[in-house]
Amino acid sequence: MEKVASRKSLNTAGVLLFVFSVQFVIMMFVTEALYRPTYSIANNYISDLGVGSTGLLFDTSISLLGLAVIASAYFLYRGFDAKVFPILMGLTGLGALLVGIFNENFGAIHGYVSDFTFILGPLTAIYAYRYQTSPFRYISVALGVLSYLAIFEFMVGGSPALGVGGWERMIVYPFLLWGVGYGAFLMGLSYK
Repeated sequence: MEKVASRKSLNTAGVLLFVFSVQFVIMMFVTEALYRPTYSIANNYISDLGVGSTGLLFDTSISLLGLAVIASAYFLYRGFDAKVFPILMGLTGLGALLVGIFNENFGAIHGYVSDFTFILGPLTAIYAYRYQTSPFRYISVALGVLSYLAIFEFMVGGSPALGVGGWERMIVYPFLLWGVGYGAFLMGLSYK
């Protein structure tokens, strides 16, 4: 792991990643329960939650996550002597923010910003290998690779039992949970 320049910056980045990743996971469960008339995690896309009865809550939640990830990237830039990693993190946050702004009602634009996020999220988790210690550095890579494998399976049709929503979750959950874990890692690192 490269030299740490500012522990306070890393702590702030960690708190932002942890808190806002957790709030998004919770809001996803809440919006799935509130979605009317019915919502199927197998048959509905995650982004279906961003329109209709749960649109405001979901879009606000993912936008807050995006803003927090962008802010976290700034603090990572200050905390590590690095440029590429914070840029990847910031672009991932930008993607999440744009998913919240350009929901499914925006058609193809929504598809582009979702794909942007799906590609950069796992890449960020994998690239973070350089800014972690064992064993989390290996878990980070595994989560990023799992997302990419799910993207491949999704593109080739995957198991129909999971449905489009299940496969989309297999793409998103690993790098979202990486955000929770990496946030906790950074908070712990800042106190060493």
